Amino acid sequence: MAVEDRVIIAGAGPVGLVAAMRLADRGIPVLVLEANPDLAIDLRASTHHPPTLDILDEYGITQQMIADGLIAPTWQFRNRETGERAEFDLGLIKDETAHPYRVQCEQHKLTRLIHQKIKDWDNVEVWFNTRVEDVGQDADSAWAVVDRDGEKLTVRGRYLIGADGASSAVRIKLGIGFEGVTYPEWFVQGTTSFEFRDYMPNLSLINYVSDSDEWFVLLRVIGKWRALFPSREGESQEDAISDASLQKRLNGIHAKAEPYDLLHKTIYRIHQRVATTYNMGRIFLAGDAAHLNNPLGGMGMNGGIHDAVNLTDKLTAVWRGEGDAGLFDRYTRQRQPIAVENVQAQAERNRKLLNERDPKVRLANFRDTQKTASDPKKARDFLLRSSMIEGLRRAETIA
Repeated sequence: MAVEDRVIIAGAGPVGLVAAMRLADRGIPVLVLEANPDLAIDLRASTHHPPTLDILDEYGITQQMIADGLIAPTWQFRNRETGERAEFDLGLIKDETAHPYRVQCEQHKLTRLIHQKIKDWDNVEVWFNTRVEDVGQDADSAWAVVDRDGEKLTVRGRYLIGADGASSAVRIKLGIGFEGVTYPEWFVQGTTSFEFRDYMPNLSLINYVSDSDEWFVLLRVIGKWRALFPSREGESQEDAISDASLQKRLNGIHAKAEPYDLLHKTIYRIHQRVATTYNMGRIFLAGDAAHLNNPLGGMGMNGGIHDAVNLTDKLTAVWRGEGDAGLFDRYTRQRQPIAVENVQAQAERNRKLLNERDPKVRLANFRDTQKTASDPKKARDFLLRSSMIEGLRRAETIA
C-alpha cells in the first residue's frame, strides 16, 4: 500500500486541531480522524492562559475567542466563611506576554473557530464518524485501521499523532503505560444563568472558594456561571447529579427563594496520570492521551495545546530535513516532566488547598495565599507558574 505524504491525527479536539492547523500552515498535509459525527460540545474546559493566547494569536484565533468569550484580568481564592479574598492580577506579567489575562471561552467554540479556518485548506482533510481501532508502523510509515461509517479502512501517512483523549485508542494499542491515580471523589458541575455578581461583591470571573464544609469553583462564561463541586463522601453519582442536590449546593453559594435554572449538569471522575512515553517511533501522544490532571487551575487543555506546539515544531524540522528523529525523544523529555512537575503539581496544590478541612490550617494557608497575592514580586512569580509560562520556558532548556 502506498504511503501518503501526510500526518494522520486521531482526534479533532483542541489539541488535534491546533496540531493540524500548525502543520498545514507550514505546508505539511494532514488527515484528521474524529470518531464523533461532529465536533464535540465539551463544557469542561473554558480557561485559556496567556501563553496559549499568544500561540493562537499567530493564526488570528485569539481575537475571535475574545469576541466569543470574556477577558478575565484577575482571578481569586475566596474564603466563604469570612468573605475574604486573595486576588491575583495578571497585569503583573504584562512584560512577559502579549495577553496578560485569561480568556473564558468554552473549548467547543475554540474547535469550531479552528475548524472553520482550516476546513477549506487544500492540504487538510477532516473525517468525521471515523473511529480508530488499531495503529501500526514500519520504517517508513505509520497507519491507523479505522471504522468510517461502518467501512473498515487502513489509512497511512509518514507520522501519526494520538490526540484522541483520555481513553486513547492510539495509546492503548501501542501498549504505552498510563501511570498515576484516580481520585475517590467525582466532580459535579452545574451551569446557571443566575448572575451571582449582583449579590457577591467584587466577584472575579474565576473563583476558587473554600470553607470547612466543602469547596467550589465558580467560573463565568458568556451568559452563565459554571459551578464545580466535589461529590460528598458516600454519595452516589445519581444523588450527586440530581437536581435536588445541585439546587442545595447552588443555594449554598447564594440562597434564593426560587429554584436556580439549571442549563446543564454533568459529573466526571478525576485522574492524575501521565503516559510512560509520548513518542514511539513514528507515532506520538499529545493532550489527554498523554496526561490527565484535575481541572483546578484550567491547565489540562492548555497543556495539551502546548504539547501540540512542541511536537509540531519538531515534526516540521524533521519533515524539512532540518533535524533528525532524535528530536522526537526530546519531545517526551521536554513535555513529560512539565506535565508532572508543573501542570499536575499546580493542580494538586489547588486541590489540597480547597480540600483542607481543619479550620486553623485552612486559615493559615489562606493567609499565606493573601500574602503572596499582595506582594508584587511573589505574586508575579506565582503567576508565571500558574499561567504556565515558567513551565514552557523550562521545557525549552531540556536537551
